[in-house]
Amino acid sequence: MARVYGAAVAAAADADAAEEATLRVFAAAGAADRDAETLAATAVRLALRAAPDPAFAPMEVEDRDAVALARLLRWPEPRIAAALDIDIPEVRRRLSRGLRATLTAAACV
Repeated sequence: MARVYGAAVAAAADADAAEEATLRVFAAAGAADRDAETLAATAVRLALRAAPDPAFAPMEVEDRDAVALARLLRWPEPRIAAALDIDIPEVRRRLSRGLRATLTAAACV
């Protein structure tokens, strides 16, 4: 449970969004679906949709997912591709776009 909540906290702008994402993940998880990494990825994606941390806010939703899975969970590109049902070149495009969005946002401040 700590891994799932910790991942949600890292992705969310506030503790309430992280808690809600964690609760939703565990409520939806079946008895056989207890892989902490998969549950953490789902919590991260839910938290990003509810209230993204300011570091992720400038990104498009699909780019946030890829960047968060890579940065927060340290997933390699093939695992991100499988989780998001996209190919590796698309993972790379999303990572690049997402990171560029944060640079652009920082330059505008």
